[in-house]
Amino acid sequence: MYCTRKHLLFDKSYIITLNQDSMNIGESTQHTKYTIALKLQTVIDWKISQEDFQLVAFCIDWKNKQKYFYADQSVLLRVKNYLAGRVIFKNIDYFYKQVGKIETRELSSVYTIQGLDNNVVYVCKELNRQKLYSYELFQNEVETLGQLTHQNIVKLIEAYTKETSYLIVLEFLKGGTLSQCLKYCRMSIMEIEIITRQILEALCYLHERGFVHRDIKPENILFCELGQFCHLKLIDFGISCKIKDLSEDLQMTFGTPGYIAPEILQRKNRRKISQKIDVFSCGAIIYYMLTGAKLIFGINQQELCQNNKVYTLNYQILQNVKQKNFRDLLSKMITEDPDQRIDARQALNYLKLMSIPTNTSLSISLQSSQDHIQELPNFKKLIAKN
Repeated sequence: MYCTRKHLLFDKSYIITLNQDSMNIGESTQHTKYTIALKLQTVIDWKISQEDFQLVAFCIDWKNKQKYFYADQSVLLRVKNYLAGRVIFKNIDYFYKQVGKIETRELSSVYTIQGLDNNVVYVCKELNRQKLYSYELFQNEVETLGQLTHQNIVKLIEAYTKETSYLIVLEFLKGGTLSQCLKYCRMSIMEIEIITRQILEALCYLHERGFVHRDIKPENILFCELGQFCHLKLIDFGISCKIKDLSEDLQMTFGTPGYIAPEILQRKNRRKISQKIDVFSCGAIIYYMLTGAKLIFGINQQELCQNNKVYTLNYQILQNVKQKNFRDLLSKMITEDPDQRIDARQALNYLKLMSIPTNTSLSISLQSSQDHIQELPNFKKLIAKN
């Protein structure tokens, strides 16, 4: 691929070579003048034509100077697609427009955007630069998702930076969260098993590639299509990390009370923290789906955290689960002892013995009245369709 550097007296042509870890620009593939590392610390800016809003150049910071490289739009789009998720871009407004709002959180806001070139709708997660740990959350999510490709894990599209914020562009999943479904829907045993299998498939893939999620909960599980349980994805990898790095965060607590593995909260057991913390969280979700009750609860946040810390699996908890197969599985997933807890692959293998097909398109059985469902836009659409 060819590009041009424009100078006062003459223009100079270069060849762009895209490698696994770098983008090289030089007079030939053997003679490189500019080597741009493909990492999140690298920022690429873009220039567009004011006449037709087409891409005309990309810009890099080189020895404290901005260097512009001009090329055909087809070349620039190819470069952009290759760099997406590997580096940070500037000027998101050149490529997307905001079309809707989803939610605002303490550290971030999430809204829908639409591609100006293809009209496809995506989700943009915007983190305020002024908030503590905003860059760490941004970096964790982008670096982790950039290394993962799985049907049950949300897909990273691109990452951007602005003067006041960091932005992550993700695929748009329109089916609502598992949390919403648990609040408004009744699930059959087959549906619960299909949901469980997909969560465990994602965890197996994640763990076997050396990552741990650290915040598995119903709010972080999204369905791809409205009213169907047959395809879901894990989201929100902001506090994910490498399994080998778990020991570096022993003084910090990660996760959501009620779904946190007890060893995270127990100082004496913190050395036992492993990827099995995700398995405990998954088990807490399964228990909730089967019984309609939280595994760990409290009347306020303080009591919830304390109950989570001293949680112990007992006979009564298991007796609340009426299905023997699930009761046996949960006894190995939600034990407080990480040494006795099975890993995600073992849990998935056990689940497969139940032999319920997963390729069936399953619809939501609505339990609540339509008045309550009106509170959720996704379910409101479902009612309209029916």
